[in-house]
Amino acid sequence: MKKLLVFMLIAGMFYACSHNPGSSSNEKELTDYNPQISENQMIIATDMENVGALPSYWRNGFSVYRMDEIPAHSGQYAVKVTEEHQYSLTFREIFKNLNEKLPTRVIFTGWYYFTEPNENAGLIMEINDSDTSYIWKAYNLANVNPAVNQWNEFNAYFTFDKPLNPEQEINLFATGSQKLVYFDDFKIIFEY
Repeated sequence: MKKLLVFMLIAGMFYACSHNPGSSSNEKELTDYNPQISENQMIIATDMENVGALPSYWRNGFSVYRMDEIPAHSGQYAVKVTEEHQYSLTFREIFKNLNEKLPTRVIFTGWYYFTEPNENAGLIMEINDSDTSYIWKAYNLANVNPAVNQWNEFNAYFTFDKPLNPEQEINLFATGSQKLVYFDDFKIIFEY
């Protein structure tokens, strides 16, 4: 009987350490801690809930706030950009640190929430070569859906019109163009 009790105690501890009651198995597959990698693509995602533990390729974690005014799209946290803090959580990494191959396209998806009309809010994809901007592209969110006071989905497709090299750095981020905008559930898909 004692052996059974000890076994159940140990099994319970293993289960408690490995089980996250707030997430499904699909959510676990799409986290920064377990990027999905296949022959033709790599997917990296964050729901903003564990910003303090994000890998180093996510920058500007100070832009993530607990959502008290409005509900986050998922969870309790989202990115908040303002006139003072104009840029969102930023994905920044050198290509060679991501994959041996160079991407042909990157898809940046997620959700945004306008608190007022905003014709200039958008997403930025920038490739830097030795600290010099090599490719810079913007994606206007008002063209997707200008609705305010609701969560709107975005799917931005960025192709590369110049040859890339493994030493270049990619940056992906959002801006509210000096107005209050919320962002949540970023997902980045590199296609190879």
